[in-house]
Amino acid sequence: MKKQTRFALLFALLFLIVPNVLAQDGARVKGTVTDEAGAKVVGANVTLRSLLGPQQSTSTNQAGAYEFASLRPGLYLIEIRAEGFAAFTSRDTQVKNSDDVVIDVQLRPAGISENVIITATGTLQRADEIAKVVSTLEADELDARDELTLAEGLRGVPGVRIQQQGSLGSLTSIRLRGQRTTDTSILLDGLRLRDAGDINGSAASLMADLVPIALNHLEILRGSGSTLYGSHAIGGVINAIPEDGASGLHFEAGFEGGSLSTFRERLSVNGGRDNVGFNVGVHRIDVRSGVDGNDEYGNSAFAGRFHVNPTQATTLSAGFYGTISNARLNDSPFPLAAAFTGSQPFPKAIEGLTFHPDFNNPDQGRRNRTLLGSVKWLHLIDDRWSYSVAYQRVATNRRNYNGPAVDPSFAPFVGFEFEFLNINRGTIDTIDARSNLRVSNSNTATFGFEFERESLFQHSEPSFNFFNNTTDRQRTFAFFGQDQLSFLDDRLQIAVGVRAQSYRLSAADRPGALQSRDAENSVTGDGAVSYYIASTNTKLRAHVGNGFRAPSLFERFGEGFLAGAGTVRFGDPTVRAEQSISVDGGVDQRLAGDRVIIGVTYFYTRLQRVVAFTGFSTDPLGLGRFTGFTNRPGGLSRGFEGTLESSLWHGAELRTSYTFTNSDRALTSGLAPEYVIPRHLFSLFLNQRVRKLQLTFELNRTGEYLAPVFENNFPFRQADLRFEGYTKADVFANYDVRRSDRMTLTLFGGVENCFDQRYFENGFRAPGAQGRGGVKVRF
Repeated sequence: MKKQTRFALLFALLFLIVPNVLAQDGARVKGTVTDEAGAKVVGANVTLRSLLGPQQSTSTNQAGAYEFASLRPGLYLIEIRAEGFAAFTSRDTQVKNSDDVVIDVQLRPAGISENVIITATGTLQRADEIAKVVSTLEADELDARDELTLAEGLRGVPGVRIQQQGSLGSLTSIRLRGQRTTDTSILLDGLRLRDAGDINGSAASLMADLVPIALNHLEILRGSGSTLYGSHAIGGVINAIPEDGASGLHFEAGFEGGSLSTFRERLSVNGGRDNVGFNVGVHRIDVRSGVDGNDEYGNSAFAGRFHVNPTQATTLSAGFYGTISNARLNDSPFPLAAAFTGSQPFPKAIEGLTFHPDFNNPDQGRRNRTLLGSVKWLHLIDDRWSYSVAYQRVATNRRNYNGPAVDPSFAPFVGFEFEFLNINRGTIDTIDARSNLRVSNSNTATFGFEFERESLFQHSEPSFNFFNNTTDRQRTFAFFGQDQLSFLDDRLQIAVGVRAQSYRLSAADRPGALQSRDAENSVTGDGAVSYYIASTNTKLRAHVGNGFRAPSLFERFGEGFLAGAGTVRFGDPTVRAEQSISVDGGVDQRLAGDRVIIGVTYFYTRLQRVVAFTGFSTDPLGLGRFTGFTNRPGGLSRGFEGTLESSLWHGAELRTSYTFTNSDRALTSGLAPEYVIPRHLFSLFLNQRVRKLQLTFELNRTGEYLAPVFENNFPFRQADLRFEGYTKADVFANYDVRRSDRMTLTLFGGVENCFDQRYFENGFRAPGAQGRGGVKVRF
């Protein structure tokens, strides 16, 4: 075992062997939950969170009461969620030995929720404390909107561009603040979910299959997040927080169907007792026709979380997430002659004139499998010190294939049909160890270590490459630290952090001249500050930091076959990690007794160094390469986000946002507009509950954008076309029928793209108006 690996394991072991020197104490936190009319709220989920350590959950009884007993001294807060009400979060509460703390809560009808945020600093913060820009999406909201995929659930979040290229299951991208889809880091309970077999090592190849299942809520951090969360967090971080089991035993089952021969079945069960809890869910989605009648797609997804609290100071949890999907794929759109003959540098995308949309290919498709498993140990040593150790494995298996068949209707557009099979299998093992120390009541320090080992196996048929069936490997070691400071009765919040990361490489094919050379290290840091003006309910905030993306195994060792050149090396083992610098600042204003929140944010991100595929006049490696991956300066993105949230009338929640983005990519001759990023994004969301009926209306306007379209015959020219903006509006309704004290039946239905807008994403035709409806039962 190499020295670095031994050191990594020793570092993690030190976290595990720290003794628990304090005995259990008998403090209690209890209270009653009511609504605005004073009626008891039965079955509300109540979570007691230690600011540094484990959490516990329970439900209110028939009297609306809850209780947590045998608590250790420390700082705690209460979070309460109940269907039909806005989430509630208490202020920090100091619990001492043998205390009997009473926290009675009155819930407001559905509206602006008072959320606990974890992703901003890695520790618990109330929304009014955070200095970074974080949005939250509750699982109940995604359910009310009947969102089939995680990506569609994120549509409408400020600064977030969602693109689905065709029917459900086709290529899907999530871009934050004008950045590339590879600049978005996807987390599950704080640990990265990505594909070692992806060309950029990102989660881009998995995004189409991710579904919201066994989920509590989503946290979307916009701006650099690499100090705590490492690679790919240049544009931001999307953290999926899993649901804990509630007390008792609860089941939910549902079925729905609709347009495009779309069907979904789902089943979930969660429960808990004393110090044990679990939550497990299974989803199945089928699309049997799709946009052109032949876009079949199936996805089986499953997820769950189990936890046990051996003591009030410790939590052992395990989680899993998986998808198994099969999708039929269309042939790509291509430009027509008019795209090259006009005088405009970026011709307008006109169906049948400047481009031909995607069309059916009867035997082209993909099969993906993603399996994730994790285990985490969390220990509160005393009221000032906690630590956690987590292990996670992500295994992916992707098969892309095409056969000889051609749809006769489109035969004139197919120059030749190339049969192939590509298999990419990736594994990523991660060990994350971190500790939180409250140095004082106004100072919390975090320090940690991360070890990651990834491997990539590649197979292709036919193979023109001598190094087919090869496995490449990469290991990374990272140390990070963060210090959070608060002053002026917690009105002034400051956080600073730094991360250092190194790489060790192992390849199936590595020229002798490069055997002794490893990649250079990465160092990043960030800082954030916020100041809350209590007299006016105003928060001022600013954040500056680096983001980075570690080069993928393909970028380091990739090889391929080019006509006339044979096997060509594309990769560079010594290529440096991508790095960015980003700045954002803004103000949040609360009005009308916290029933209205207005926010304005300016953001700027510059890609200081990227990994780009380009041609060479002189190969920097001296290996005779004429094309491949190398470092060069990237582009920049700047703009602003404006948001408004309100709950001015009973049972209503209104959110609206506008994002302006000016994003450019770097060329050797200067800057050019970034692909796929519109300058203007507008969203409006309205949720209204009237007794047993819940109505949601969502409208998203995506402005004009530029996208490349490629010819499918030699010489494979590229046309940069201007695609028109479009408006996508969705409306859904849910009606609850209470069958007994324990059983509730929900009838739901609605229409996506209810204005039946005809639009294209990069030349791929999007679905028109789609109706869906179904039934759910909870007991």
